[in-house]
Amino acid sequence: SDPDKELARFAWKVDAGAEFAVTQPVFEPELLEAFLDGVGGPSIPLIAGIWPLTSLRSAEFLENEVPGIHVPQSIIERMRRAQDRSIDAARAEGVAIAREVFQAVRGFVQGVHINAPFGRVEPVQAVLREISGQASQ
Repeated sequence: SDPDKELARFAWKVDAGAEFAVTQPVFEPELLEAFLDGVGGPSIPLIAGIWPLTSLRSAEFLENEVPGIHVPQSIIERMRRAQDRSIDAARAEGVAIAREVFQAVRGFVQGVHINAPFGRVEPVQAVLREISGQASQ
């Protein structure tokens, strides 16, 4: 929410000896790319957080209740439309969004960390199945 503060905090961490950095879950890859442009590219390896959404409720919870995480309205709407069809459709949409984020960030980060939402590993496994063929492309 405050890019200048985030840039300064990142520089502080690097100066303090951080060997790598892990982001909060990324839902807007273009913001992460702009951040990296602001620091002149990462001076340490950067691991992007990817969070496969499991429902509209989880998207709204992250947006409204978790400081530092922003879920854009366009993604909340995608989750709303999917959940209107079924909870399975919402889970599949969350995996699709995670795959899209992976595709968008993989060119400018050194790795990804796929979070297990609320301790559920099934969405992580689904994302890994989705991206496994893409990693070598």
